Amino acid sequence: MLARGWTEAGTATDLDVSATKYSPFDRPELGDWLKNRTHEFDVIVVWRLDRLVRSSKDLADLLSWCEGNGKSLVSTTEGFDLSTPFGKAMAAIIAALGELEAGTLATRVKDSHTALRKMDRWPGGQPPYGYRIVDHPRAGKTLEIDPISSKAVRVMGEMTIAGKSQWEIAAQLTADGFPTPARYYHKEGANRKTKVSDIWNQSSVGKILKSPATQGFKLTGRSVKERRLARGGDGMPIRYTPKGIFTDAEWNEIQEILRSRSRTRERSHGASPLLGIVYCHGCKDRLYRVVNSNPNGKTYSYYRCMPKTGKPKCPGATFLESAVQQLVDKLVNGTFSKLPVTERRFVPGEDHTDELEAVTRAMTSIRDEHDLGFYDYEGGRDDYRERLAALVEKRKLLESLPHREAEYIDEPTGETHSEAYKRMNPEERRILLMKAGIKIYIASINPDRIDVELPVKQIKDALSVPDGAHPMDALFKLMTDGGIVGITSSSDFLTIKHRDGSALVFDANTGEPLALDDA
Repeated sequence: MLARGWTEAGTATDLDVSATKYSPFDRPELGDWLKNRTHEFDVIVVWRLDRLVRSSKDLADLLSWCEGNGKSLVSTTEGFDLSTPFGKAMAAIIAALGELEAGTLATRVKDSHTALRKMDRWPGGQPPYGYRIVDHPRAGKTLEIDPISSKAVRVMGEMTIAGKSQWEIAAQLTADGFPTPARYYHKEGANRKTKVSDIWNQSSVGKILKSPATQGFKLTGRSVKERRLARGGDGMPIRYTPKGIFTDAEWNEIQEILRSRSRTRERSHGASPLLGIVYCHGCKDRLYRVVNSNPNGKTYSYYRCMPKTGKPKCPGATFLESAVQQLVDKLVNGTFSKLPVTERRFVPGEDHTDELEAVTRAMTSIRDEHDLGFYDYEGGRDDYRERLAALVEKRKLLESLPHREAEYIDEPTGETHSEAYKRMNPEERRILLMKAGIKIYIASINPDRIDVELPVKQIKDALSVPDGAHPMDALFKLMTDGGIVGITSSSDFLTIKHRDGSALVFDANTGEPLALDDA
């Protein structure tokens, strides 16, 4: 510029603004010069033309603008001046090549992203809670289970299986000091629209427990609603880790519990004392607590069957809350008095699958190295045999070790339901009865016309049937293996429910089968 006697009027940098996506007129700094400050300069000087335009159309528009406004365009490294016909021709050729290069680059990037979606490579961004980003053995990045945050995820799953609500889980995580996802992955100095919270909420717990990413699966999709399992060329879901934070059995149980809560919309915190325990005998729907008050200020509380769109027509039974509570108290202290309270405990399994897979991969790698000639040196054949033999022995040892699936077992706490019920508050009592699977269907009170539903296991415990060779134990085992999940009894009928939704109805007096219902 100095050689030509020019002086600098100003600069336009526009960092991180793509010349492929934005024309010169649409860029923040350069656009301001072209639209509002044309009187301040005579020549546009660029280092390279592809820093200015990547489209033949954008170049044509800029040349037309320059001619109309009496401006020139000069490239310092490509040796042309658009004030001459030759310079204009050269610029057109360079712009066309730049446009072709940009298109090729975009195609390469798109193909690269498509290929990455089919590999166990981490594409970038914040990892799912419970995992951390590590180097991939071949190239790029992948995920592995994080030893710190995965403990919080384990607590969520174990508390869910134990019957705790998401509100209780969030409160426990906060009390135990587990970092929230926002806190755990927060980088100092990073800009955030909201303050980082250290308080867990139900929404975060639910999202983590429902996402397949928690089990180490790769997801694809731009938004939460669009996310789905990413699949490899063989059609199988892609997984970052051989196993997830939970066993498959644990994961399936957690998902079933969450689905069940979604269907029934039961609440464990702030719910009415008997919600999910007492039901309408007519339509089999839940009874809801309703509180009314008269002009004198006196209140009356009831449990009532509420009409709903789509549900069968029902007379809408209504019962005084005090009468319903007395009925439940009487059942707990009578029919359920000997029913033991149990706590679900996790029993770790013994599984050497990961170690076996690692040994198998190592054997394959050594064989590949042998085929490639890596052992073609003096003593190499002996080294090859020694290493392979050691891995074979290790594999035999691992295969001989016992294999036991992890499981949850229900252990008696030493209390009966009657004893626990007496020391609990109303909310704790409700959770106790819900965990036991007790449902009471009320037709009338005084006289009492009710049906009581219990899971098969609870019936066995209530009757104090011991495990082992006892004849009744064999009967209950037969029922469980046959898919029987519950029995409802009343003065008139006995209903046996199957896991597929069907039910057998018997006359309670004669024992004769009456019908096969399909729920």
